[in-house]
Amino acid sequence: MAETETARFEESDGCLLNRVQQGEVEAYAPVVRRHLPGLRTFVAMRLPVHHLADQITHEAFVLAFRRIREFDPQKPVRSRLQATTWNLVRAELQRLVRAQTNLSRLEQVLHAEWANGTTPETPADEALLLEECLKNLPAEMRQLVDESYQKGATAAEIAQKLGQTRQWVRVTLFRVRKQLRDCIESKLGRGSHAS
Repeated sequence: MAETETARFEESDGCLLNRVQQGEVEAYAPVVRRHLPGLRTFVAMRLPVHHLADQITHEAFVLAFRRIREFDPQKPVRSRLQATTWNLVRAELQRLVRAQTNLSRLEQVLHAEWANGTTPETPADEALLLEECLKNLPAEMRQLVDESYQKGATAAEIAQKLGQTRQWVRVTLFRVRKQLRDCIESKLGRGSHAS
């Protein structure tokens, strides 16, 4: 049996892809084992946040598997995997740049306010109000907020933990943020309805 597994591991990528495309899902494992180290290195060299390398590499293999029927077994698998991975890396780099830009803008606004002798409007009060508003959320929504903002889990990790899709996590977090913002505004007397 070990001899059969060794023989299968030595099969070409094209043969393995043909088998996967014909429904032999287990034939994808040797492809992953064969290309994982190179692909992870490819990601790690391009991302400034190294702890994301495993996550992006994993997503690339999952995405490639979902699109396996689009692969041409006659063409090199590595180049297709790298193209898929590069798209994920580029999207992550854009997200990191947006986050850094937003942080920089916030720092500039705060610096300007402090330089002018003004401070942001009652941040301590807003923090207390946020805690109150969080307590009013349903348990599942509180868990979602905790996983995302306290533990720093990704949408994919949260989706897996809660048995939901990544899209559900993103949309629900958006709605929860809006609900919390409305709750705080209402408690500060800025909203259209009082609490």
